Amino acid sequence: MKEIMHEISIKSPPSTIYQALTQADKLAQWWIPDTRGESKPGNILEFRFGEGCQLMRVSALEPDRLVCWQPTEEDDSDWAGTQVQFTVVPVDGQCTVQFRHSGFRGNAERYPYYSMSWAVFLLSLKQLVEDGEGFPFPNRWIHQ
Repeated sequence: MKEIMHEISIKSPPSTIYQALTQADKLAQWWIPDTRGESKPGNILEFRFGEGCQLMRVSALEPDRLVCWQPTEEDDSDWAGTQVQFTVVPVDGQCTVQFRHSGFRGNAERYPYYSMSWAVFLLSLKQLVEDGEGFPFPNRWIHQ
């Protein structure tokens, strides 16, 4: 199985990054502007973009440290059966966000696109947390 892994350093306390990964209004500022739901284990988050909607079940939360999502069972995309994980690690007055999107089966045709997109959106997360403004979907570097 394929997996996407990225790391990014963010000059911020873990609590601020965790909020950006768990609060719908913050997720909307760096990833998908139309984000709905409440981050609690077992809850569903809705990420709506254009005609599409990605439903993600919150599978694990550890305050200021870990956020995990899994696409819902109804998902029939390349993301079916995958897991998205953000781990926040404090390092010398800032944090490293370790990102992993794992469990891609077979030949996920858009795998390179997903990897590049996640890298750009992690930069958007960094910019939101450090500078107060991210660049969510549709991102001009990805969706032109």
